[in-house]
Amino acid sequence: MDPDHAFVVMAHGDSPFLEGCLQSLLAQTVASGVVVATSTPSPFIDAAAAAHGAPVLVNPRRAGIAADWNFALNATAARRVTLAHQDDVYCPTFLERSLALLDASPQSAICFTGYDEIAADGSIRRSRVGFVKHLLERAALGNAEVVRPWRLRAFLSLANPLPCSSVTFDRPPLGAFAFSGDYQSNLDWDAWLRLLDEGRVFVRTPERLTGRRANALTETSRLIRDGVRQREDLIMFRRLWPRPIADLIAWAYRASY
Repeated sequence: MDPDHAFVVMAHGDSPFLEGCLQSLLAQTVASGVVVATSTPSPFIDAAAAAHGAPVLVNPRRAGIAADWNFALNATAARRVTLAHQDDVYCPTFLERSLALLDASPQSAICFTGYDEIAADGSIRRSRVGFVKHLLERAALGNAEVVRPWRLRAFLSLANPLPCSSVTFDRPPLGAFAFSGDYQSNLDWDAWLRLLDEGRVFVRTPERLTGRRANALTETSRLIRDGVRQREDLIMFRRLWPRPIADLIAWAYRASY
């Protein structure tokens, strides 16, 4: 078992996909610690975690998504942490590949992998939106493992294509980092831009080693229904583009929801 890494599964409510997430983490080719972090403790979460030998850590402060993510990021003493989302699954080589990339680039604070959108039953979802996102990824990032800042900024300028669940954090190069409570939907998008501006180094692999599940039960789906996603997307685009262009991109981007 790698003592320097931990998967921290961020559990909220009683997700029917939590067990599948835990199973995928225990099936990694490199063994790692696995813990569950939650601010909504329940017998369901306790039972799913116990069945997979994962301790449950309870955040006593129910202060929003950013507070939950920050609690999870600091929930273990491991140097490297992957914040696993309860609805997502991970290919067996996810951790092996991520750790190899971080080892090869010791100055790197962030490692991320490619991903596939998956349906509720775990099958890969094919869509025009997904095709465009993967095309933009290839165009902006190419095959380089160490991502140049201008390429990363281009990658982040048209959408939020870097899901937090695909990311492994390396604490020493990461520095004093915390997710911002100013966002509910785009706190990861905001985080990547802040870390980029601070000069942090990102490494990645285009291999699609994370499965992001799209279903009506996810927090993202709720934020879209409540209009939060639309408002925050407009804020992010206006950070990256002049207002008329930002508003046009945001209008077009809403069609992908």
